[in-house]
Amino acid sequence: MPHSRTPPQLSAPDATEATTLHELLRQPVPRSAQRTPVALRSVQQQRQFALRGYRVRNWVDAALTHTERLFLALLLLAVLAAGFEWHGRDWLYYRLNPNPPVAAYAPRATHADLAARSVVAPAVVELGAALPYETAAMHTPDYADYIAPRPPLLIPAEPDPRPYRLHIPSIQLDSSVLEVFIERGAWQVADYAIGYHHGSGMPGDAGNVVLAGHAGLRGAVFRDLGRLRAGDSIAVYAGNWVFEYHVRELRHVWPHQTDVMRATERPILTLITCTAWDRQRLVVIADLVGSRAVGQQ
Repeated sequence: MPHSRTPPQLSAPDATEATTLHELLRQPVPRSAQRTPVALRSVQQQRQFALRGYRVRNWVDAALTHTERLFLALLLLAVLAAGFEWHGRDWLYYRLNPNPPVAAYAPRATHADLAARSVVAPAVVELGAALPYETAAMHTPDYADYIAPRPPLLIPAEPDPRPYRLHIPSIQLDSSVLEVFIERGAWQVADYAIGYHHGSGMPGDAGNVVLAGHAGLRGAVFRDLGRLRAGDSIAVYAGNWVFEYHVRELRHVWPHQTDVMRATERPILTLITCTAWDRQRLVVIADLVGSRAVGQQ
């Protein structure tokens, strides 16, 4: 027969335990022990409930978001425009002009060049059908009353004294030179060339030959001007001559210090470009040491 087991008998609580349990039941439940009842909510309702202590995004936040995106787009366009202005314009210019002319304008023709040209005789005009009033005498020219035609008098033309080319071997610079003028109170700066200040000295003569150029934009012909050192050679082409200058000094001046462009009694060359983010000017001063005819070494 299976063995039967009798469950243990629980003793009844004594009077002390009953009194304690009764007091616990009568005490109120503390507020910290209360729990929020469980409820079924949608995701949107639960999101609003969870973020009820925070500010909810409204149309102002949406407008600020669109403004930030617009600002970033404009900033990107500005960076692209600056990059094109800094490098893209030069790349496009040299792409469209792979072999730009070295000289902006050629020297004037010399007397020998004019003498070598032949004078072309005027063409003979053939007459058509005779007119009703024509006679034989009309077709017989009489040169006795006229001076025999002579070739025109050849007047030798002086070569253009303005500089048209600048060559600095030490910084691999070989650029054309254009004449520039004062516009709206400031000197023009030639693009993709060097500017010769109108009214400054002529190469080879006593005076100050002033040439200026860009250092960062529009060709940046003078970007390496700061690498020049005292004694470096500079060749200026003007007319039929090449004038050689040697660098004397480099200096930094403020834009209002225009005394570096003043006329001088001795023949010098002054090269000017921008530096220090266009806050100052880099000036190179060179002295004339000799000249030679174009084509001679």
